[in-house]
Amino acid sequence: MKKRAKQKYNFAATALMPLLLLCSIAAPLSSYSQDFSSNSAGTASGQFLKIAAGARGAALGEAYSALADDAFALDWNPAGLIHVEKNSMAFMHAPYLAGTFTDYFAYAETSGEVGAWGVGLKYMNYGKIDRTNSSGLVLGTFAPYDAAVSVGFACYITGFNKAPEERFVLGATGKFVKSKILSEDSTVSSDIGLNMPYLFENSFRISLTAQNIMGTLRYDKEEAALPLILRLGTLTKLSDYFNLTADIIAARDNLPFLAMGGEVKIPAYEDMDVFLRAGFNTRAISEVSGSRNVSFGAGLRYTDYNLDYSFSPFGGLGSVHRISAAVTF
Repeated sequence: MKKRAKQKYNFAATALMPLLLLCSIAAPLSSYSQDFSSNSAGTASGQFLKIAAGARGAALGEAYSALADDAFALDWNPAGLIHVEKNSMAFMHAPYLAGTFTDYFAYAETSGEVGAWGVGLKYMNYGKIDRTNSSGLVLGTFAPYDAAVSVGFACYITGFNKAPEERFVLGATGKFVKSKILSEDSTVSSDIGLNMPYLFENSFRISLTAQNIMGTLRYDKEEAALPLILRLGTLTKLSDYFNLTADIIAARDNLPFLAMGGEVKIPAYEDMDVFLRAGFNTRAISEVSGSRNVSFGAGLRYTDYNLDYSFSPFGGLGSVHRISAAVTF
């Protein structure tokens, strides 16, 4: 009886970790009334850090923090690296809005019972822009860009005598962020992710992620913090062939929003699966006209190779097509 009571106490104590983590990050922000509201739009630097890495997560409406399970997890929820069973390499290319594009590359590998680790690079190119004087005379061109290099890990923090699905997983990432317009600046930041044990016969999981916890970039005389992003994510496995995801996402420089997505797995051959995906979110839902806030995508898995595509319309601003590939070896 005492042993069972002690186990319940340990589980309850560990279950408070996500709440304590969230409070420790959000508490210092309480003095900034403009944070997490529409009044703070445009006040954060490093906006490229918000751009979704990987076509799979983008197709799910960006509700992906609890499902991330390959090298792309480094950009969504570092705790998801724990699902890398061997080595995972991932790449994405996405022509973005207004002639810009973004690339992402990540590599992750397992460290056995210790956990897993990974490295990643996110790059955003804004093309060439004319540089003019006060009279509008073109003086030349400049090519702004943003880049971030990440190193992260994930490990089990409870229940080493339990099945992996019944353990808490902690992940953390360190980042070096560089931004260049005319002048350039750099800073360091970090992410923290926590995956809860599966519930309801391994069919439901909750995750908590805090991204871009610290760091500022200075443009000329103005200094702005990176966009702190808090995510509460859920994964519901309705069957072996259907996943339902949902994230509540709160960024420091805008209103919180809801994202949801669904993924259907269609077995084609013994070593091949086809995936159909769709999602939506409520981010800035009233600020852009036309088709927006929805996303669609598809994927193909053949043995250890994955190829994914997503389509995300942004109303009058245009549309974004992402292509990503991943291999496990």
